[in-house]
Amino acid sequence: MKKLLFVPVLLLLLVALTPVMAQDAATLPALDELATGEWNRIVPGGDTICARGGEYSFFVRPGESDDLMIYFQGGGACWNGVNCEEGFRFPPDAEGPLFKEAVAENESDSYNQGVFDFENADNPFADYSVVYVPYCTADVHTGDAQVEFEGQNGSYTINFNGVNNARSALNWAYENFTEPSSLFIAGGSAGAYGSIYHAADIITNYEGVPATQLGDAGVGVTPRAWEGLATWGLYDNLPDYVEELADITPERYSIRLHYAATARAFPENQFGMYTTWTDGVQIGFFLLQGGGASPQEAGANWVATSRSIMSGLQGSLNNFAGFTSGGSAHTILDTPDFYTYEVGDLRFRDWVADLLASEASNILCIDCANADVGE
Repeated sequence: MKKLLFVPVLLLLLVALTPVMAQDAATLPALDELATGEWNRIVPGGDTICARGGEYSFFVRPGESDDLMIYFQGGGACWNGVNCEEGFRFPPDAEGPLFKEAVAENESDSYNQGVFDFENADNPFADYSVVYVPYCTADVHTGDAQVEFEGQNGSYTINFNGVNNARSALNWAYENFTEPSSLFIAGGSAGAYGSIYHAADIITNYEGVPATQLGDAGVGVTPRAWEGLATWGLYDNLPDYVEELADITPERYSIRLHYAATARAFPENQFGMYTTWTDGVQIGFFLLQGGGASPQEAGANWVATSRSIMSGLQGSLNNFAGFTSGGSAHTILDTPDFYTYEVGDLRFRDWVADLLASEASNILCIDCANADVGE
């Protein structure tokens, strides 16, 4: 890190003007400097960076209770010279890029639905403090590699820097939320993978604190030894203190194993997974990974493998619960459906509350083909 030369009076002025925009890790704002009940943006600097070189930041919302939510944002992924290239669309008529490339200063303005609807009296997280981990690295929060690709328009570099970005937010949380009463570790889509990938580190740093992890729309259906994981550098930062993940090979690694290994390593804590029966986004990425010769074949393969993963975890772990809803929508935690979707007479919101109490049952949609979540 470069040393900064400054006049003390100027430094005081800058800190007063921008209390949550500091670049030097030593001058990041402390919890008591943040506004309670509001989103505060923190720019950690250091080794954080977005995929195409943009500035990284994370957001903190201090709440009224001692409970803490750590949430990993979703937003697509890439792994080769074709789909990482600027302008790539999937499907070709998609309106936006395959993955988000920057963290907007006002991004937190959109954090207001589902578990982030803090004015909703039905929200079990209404009083929680939240550390929100944005995503702009195309590596599902698991990357630690700078890769030069060759594209149609020449060579370019992608910073798969999800691990360092996430750790900047987590390290700040460890220093400032020192004794939370409970932890909720969650994320949607790409963030679902971030939530389980970083769960062991979070739980270890908060030893003895009751923790619940929930992956929303991230079952982890990929071809065996899929190239993207190695491209991102996912294997370089697996927790070697989780016995089943130490020295694991790409041929053996899977998200299912990561869940099982982490749940067995931390049996006093609760783990969970949510998905729809035919999640269109997850199936789309599985097709892009080579999961089928056609969308129909990829869809059939994904459904079969998704059910195998979910049922396998449900059947082998006492501290894991799964919820599979009908239809093909993608994510639920940050949507209004968090409060309204139900299977039988059980709302998803109430299932999450049961998960927090380690009392959740495994739930399977009744009419699984029915597109009734967010559609």
